[in-house]
Amino acid sequence: MKVIMTLRSGETPGRAIAVLPFLKTTEPIRLGSFTFRSTDDTTGLEPEDARHVREIADMLFLQDDLRIRSASYALLPPLDLDKTEPCIQELEHIQSIVAYCYSAPHPTLGTPFFHFEQASLAIFSPEPVTIFLVRPDHHVEATGQSPALNPDDRHEVPGYQGRYNFRHPFWVAKGSRLYPPVPHMGLNISQDLACDLARAFGEGPQHHLLPLLLRQPATEISERVLTALDWYNRANSLSSDDGAAIIHLAVAFEALLGLPKDSKTDRFIDAVSLLLGRVARLDLWAEQFYNARSDIAHEGRTERVRLMPAKQKNTSESPLYQSLIAYGRQIFQLCVGTLLFGAQLAERAGLRDKLVTNQERFELICKTLDDSAIAIPDRFAAIDSTVALIDQFRFVGETGLLIETMIAALQRAAKNVLLCIDALEPAFKERLSELATAPRSRDWYEALAAVQALHDLKLANPLDPRSPQWITRHLIECVWHYTFMHYFWLKRERDKEKKPE
Repeated sequence: MKVIMTLRSGETPGRAIAVLPFLKTTEPIRLGSFTFRSTDDTTGLEPEDARHVREIADMLFLQDDLRIRSASYALLPPLDLDKTEPCIQELEHIQSIVAYCYSAPHPTLGTPFFHFEQASLAIFSPEPVTIFLVRPDHHVEATGQSPALNPDDRHEVPGYQGRYNFRHPFWVAKGSRLYPPVPHMGLNISQDLACDLARAFGEGPQHHLLPLLLRQPATEISERVLTALDWYNRANSLSSDDGAAIIHLAVAFEALLGLPKDSKTDRFIDAVSLLLGRVARLDLWAEQFYNARSDIAHEGRTERVRLMPAKQKNTSESPLYQSLIAYGRQIFQLCVGTLLFGAQLAERAGLRDKLVTNQERFELICKTLDDSAIAIPDRFAAIDSTVALIDQFRFVGETGLLIETMIAALQRAAKNVLLCIDALEPAFKERLSELATAPRSRDWYEALAAVQALHDLKLANPLDPRSPQWITRHLIECVWHYTFMHYFWLKRERDKEKKPE
């Protein structure tokens, strides 16, 4: 049954708080747009926020009556936990990366340093909660002294609505206790969030590009890697046995490598070998791992959970070595590091932009400037980088570039500028109007004449490089570069037609 809590009229929710209950930190650490600090540190917080941090810290227990001395927390904006909030998605990515770094497999045994539950994350949103959820009275008995709670006329008390690992709702109030998601879980003595992640990002070659996954805007490769990390973390959950771990890790590999639906085994072997090189027996592991995955997916179980180092006709007589999942953890992390490094090299080289034609860029500008769901100034901000790329690649030969598309982009830009800006220089405004209303003809001569007039126009005042006017002028110069020779040829031909025989 879903329980819905509502604020009273005039009430506003307080700032929510995200907590990593089982990970402590000695120093603040910036992850994405959030700073995680120790629950001992409330320096500089508003009194209300500091009170919430202290109350929440008092709720974190390891087992029995053993309270966790300190945890790591980050302040969030006010949230509606029943809706999809952008910062919630970012927190999910942060948790995935934190859990992934802490799951680094032992170099010999392949066991994870921490299981996923160690990186559990709880979100607390300060708001009234019903007394029946924080103090249920059916078939229970109190064994200790709890703080008195005085419900109001709606049977509500000040408290927190929460989400545990983004899936499990909970409701607590002052004096409540929040325990681990598994029956028994220890705390690591040397663990320090700020120090450990700084070392992982700075020294681990397979981890140093992970912070880039949290930047905005997201890319196709970052979304794919983050999805893969999520499935990899599920494979390291204490609730996963070998069969479930193999399935989850196989899904992680498929998401990471973008494997097709057909011929997955062969493509998986090829992809891993391509990323890590033709390492002896790597293909043997890959084949056996995917065979075990197929057994579990189609038959519900497998007996082949350990590596058979040598191929033999009778597999029952083959010697067995380390578990397939132990190798899989190490191979997955190496593949992530290699993939991110390759993606960074491609990004630095601008490979994606080099594979796009200017005709496609002009088409994108037309589509963006026609999008009524975007405010007009934001449309120009969206096309600014596209115009810059058109300028950068204008000397590259291209047979599919159409004058019609270029003029269409310019006329849309001119119309949008006239709609959103009143304070234009009179001459500039007049020329833009001529361009925007230029009639369509077989050779586009009238529109090109308007482009020439704008190209020749000298403005009295400089333009802001981020303004719609400047972006439009930039686009005009790009189109003029492509069309000026054609325009003057058309002009000469028209002048010939006007002369008497």
